[in-house]
Amino acid sequence: MVKKYEEFLLEQELRLYEIGEGSRPFSYTRKGSTRVESWLGEMGTVDKSKMVEGRYESLPPLMYQFKSDKATYYARLSAGYKKHTYIPAFSKPGAPKPQDFDLVIVVSFDIEGSDDAKITNFGEQFRVITTVTDITETVVKELEGVKWIKLQEIRIVPKLEDEEEGKPITQSKRGRLYLEYIKKQGKRLPGDWTAKVEGEYFVLIRGKWSGGNDPSRFIQL
Repeated sequence: MVKKYEEFLLEQELRLYEIGEGSRPFSYTRKGSTRVESWLGEMGTVDKSKMVEGRYESLPPLMYQFKSDKATYYARLSAGYKKHTYIPAFSKPGAPKPQDFDLVIVVSFDIEGSDDAKITNFGEQFRVITTVTDITETVVKELEGVKWIKLQEIRIVPKLEDEEEGKPITQSKRGRLYLEYIKKQGKRLPGDWTAKVEGEYFVLIRGKWSGGNDPSRFIQL
């Protein structure tokens, strides 16, 4: 089968950059007043007895800015939390107290102004993804030290080119690029994680997962 020209270019691009290895992040700064401590402060004052079982509550997003010679980028880490539920009868004697809250983070990024498609046309996408990964890794490490919350999922939302709208995410150029990067660089996160495709975004879920109705969705990191 003859490969499509764009598939050939993607393979060459991935090979050239070795899926992000050696790609250094841009310098970045946090924007706005929200930080990890803000999330902890908000959750720490919540009355858990009044929380709706299973419903996630939103936290204000963490915003970061970084610049190249070609564009100004913004990374956004949105988050939601819910009360952690467990059955005491299944707890082992002497087991540590479980976390109070489960946390989910949604990672996205954009450029200043409009025309989202520019992101993949600057020839610097690996440095951009590396920077967003570096930001996310820093936030995750801060959260890992807090015993009363536990990060359960990281959702990554790719921006698609206009002509790729409506395609399955794993068939879009940017989606495939993200997937290869996640496979190679996902191990940077502390602890065990598994990646899967979920609709129009990728999800990193805590722990080692496999099986189900569609085992091919799960990617061991």
